[in-house]
Amino acid sequence: MSDDIMILLVFGLIALLGGGTTALVLLIAKRVRAKKEREYTGEAVGTVVRFRMGGIDRPSSVCVRYEVDGRTYECRETVKLKSELIKIGPVPIGQRKRGKIATRVGSKVRVAYLPSDPSKAILADNAGLMNE
Repeated sequence: MSDDIMILLVFGLIALLGGGTTALVLLIAKRVRAKKEREYTGEAVGTVVRFRMGGIDRPSSVCVRYEVDGRTYECRETVKLKSELIKIGPVPIGQRKRGKIATRVGSKVRVAYLPSDPSKAILADNAGLMNE
C-alpha cells in the first residue's frame, strides 16, 4: 500500500472511532433517560431555587426544590435546549435556543420522582440531548 492510502485509512479510522463513540454515548444517555421516565412515576411541582448560567466550559443548570409527604428534596439538572427558527417572512435567517423549562428563580416546574425513593428525581419537561 502506498503512504497516501495508509494515511487516509488511519484518518478514516480515527473519524469513525470518534463518531461511533459519540453516537454510543448519545444512545446510552437517551436510554437511561427513557428508563427513568418509565420508573419515576411520582409527580410533584417544584420551585427553581438556583440557576447557574452556563458558559464555554459548563452547561446552564437549575436546582429545584420539591416536597413529597412533608419532606423537602432538591434536584439539580442541566437545562436542555430547544431550537426555534428565526425568520423574516418565509426565509429562515438563524435559530434561537431556549431552555425547555423555566429557569427564573421562583418558577414552578414539574418533577418526576421514584416513589420508593423520592430523593431520586428528574425534571419532567427537561428531556433531550442538547444543552449549552
